Amino acid sequence: MVDGGVYATTQGPRLETAAEVNRLERDGADLIGMTGMPEASLARELDIPYAAVCVVANWAAGRGNSEHVIDFASIEEVLQVSLGRVRRVIKHLCTEVR
Repeated sequence: MVDGGVYATTQGPRLETAAEVNRLERDGADLIGMTGMPEASLARELDIPYAAVCVVANWAAGRGNSEHVIDFASIEEVLQVSLGRVRRVIKHLCTEVR
């Protein structure tokens, strides 16, 4: 789990290229994804509290020589496992709020 960082958004639905990952990393991004925006910006404009729980399905997007690379066909399996964790987090948070 990571608390804090710079998130860069790209247009999906597709995986980022190595060039995109390299540029965004040079720009200061710690994590790159296709979701989370424009929802966060709109919520801020409307002064609505906003939180996100994000699943990282491909730690090596665009970098085929990484030891953490995942092929596109395997992403669904990774997402399903991760979404199980997200459900547990949300259930815990909902139980704590009561």
